[in-house]
Amino acid sequence: METNQNPEVEQFNLRAATYETASSQGYFFDKVQRRVLKLAKEKCEPNDILDVGCGTGRLLRKAKQQWPCARLVGIDAADKMIQQATQLFPEAEFHVAMAEALPLSDASVDIAFSTLSFHHWTNQLKGISEIARVLRPKGLFVLADITIPRWMSVFVRHFRRNSPATTREIFMQAGLTVELQQQPLRWSRVLLVTAGRKN
Repeated sequence: METNQNPEVEQFNLRAATYETASSQGYFFDKVQRRVLKLAKEKCEPNDILDVGCGTGRLLRKAKQQWPCARLVGIDAADKMIQQATQLFPEAEFHVAMAEALPLSDASVDIAFSTLSFHHWTNQLKGISEIARVLRPKGLFVLADITIPRWMSVFVRHFRRNSPATTREIFMQAGLTVELQQQPLRWSRVLLVTAGRKN
């Protein structure tokens, strides 16, 4: 499959079996995901939820607690991550796919999330445009990702497009109105959360 020829995707495939138990990321991921779910709870009551870059399905398992009747869909480019997610959470629907080519119908979800995967996307505008396509009218997209100072982007290549201003611009180009943009964790100034509503 094409997604598995990407070296970055292969790195995630190699880490899939231990991804859930990696203490180096668990605490941070948990804080980020709880924050975006809390924000989403204040803004909508979804019937259909999408997580793009779902990894092993951790956010969707939390979403199930918050919205027990919702349909839950996870997308990830790494097939081994999707295998783990399916084993850990068979109640959800999982697909191996890139953000830039979502295997979902137009206007089929109420809310989409992406936490800490945006900086890995090959084409960020195309990915967010795909999310806008699958959102229902007035649907919400909540993106949480790492942002770094402009000077540091010279040294860290895949963070170049993740400034707050650039993220807002990509949302607008994709047809999403930015309702909120914040750095919600006081102890981590590198996390940026952006929420946009489909026009």
